[in-house]
Amino acid sequence: MHSVSKIILTLLVPLYGMGTQFLVLPSSAEELSIGSHSTLQGLFPINPALFIASENHPDLSINRGVWLGDVVLAQIGYNQAMEKKIIHVGLKYSGLSDLEFRDDVPRDNALAEFSSFGLALDAGVSITRETHKFGLSLSYIHMGLYTEQSKGMGLNLGYVRTFKRGLTMGLALQNLGKMTKLIAESPALPTRFTAGISKQLQFNEYKNTVYGSLEWNPVTSTSKYYFGNQFRWDRLSILAGFSASDSVIESSLGFGLHLNRYQVTYGIKVGSQNLGLPQIVSLKLTLP
Repeated sequence: MHSVSKIILTLLVPLYGMGTQFLVLPSSAEELSIGSHSTLQGLFPINPALFIASENHPDLSINRGVWLGDVVLAQIGYNQAMEKKIIHVGLKYSGLSDLEFRDDVPRDNALAEFSSFGLALDAGVSITRETHKFGLSLSYIHMGLYTEQSKGMGLNLGYVRTFKRGLTMGLALQNLGKMTKLIAESPALPTRFTAGISKQLQFNEYKNTVYGSLEWNPVTSTSKYYFGNQFRWDRLSILAGFSASDSVIESSLGFGLHLNRYQVTYGIKVGSQNLGLPQIVSLKLTLP
């Protein structure tokens, strides 16, 4: 029984982003559309130095979507400004249900059905010092497959430097930590280092930001490149992204609508492997 579960876990990690890989899946429609950039700010960014919140009111972000293989994605984030600090609390969930347990003997019906899930509770802070921003967050991680479960802690660090004329540079280091044993071994956290730059361009009432980032993690032998663009005019945002690593090429697109205290964004990604169409809908609202 345990050996079969272990094989299933091995398959789920590369195909569906389950296991600890759920920690590096996009958390919002903006990230899905533009890419995982270390200079992309938000309520749940990959760089903890870029937590954002309205000056006098807290912000709430609710995100719901689907990843490859019908993996369900859900995330909620709460940010609040306190002097020159932004306090962040967030919850991220990834789950896959209706998995079937079968042995080597062909059968019409499965022996059992079970699910796999990943859950991360985050708390962090970002601090601004003139043109420098620093951030860190801690994650309590809980994941399970069939009857087995593993728990652990992760640390995320970030730094951002802003320059004149809308130029920004960012560095982010994610998922430093350790998990307890799952079956016979401790799952490895997907440690990821991302470095990138962005440039903001202003044309009268039009605002455009171009992003470029390089990602490295010890799981893959090659680096991953992200390129993205965010165009904003009045209440409308148009988002686009492109990423490439080894033989995998992905493109993405998104649209956002800004309505005073509310913001709704939709993003979709298309990959060269034809494994599915990841999609996320994000709702951001400024609380009273």
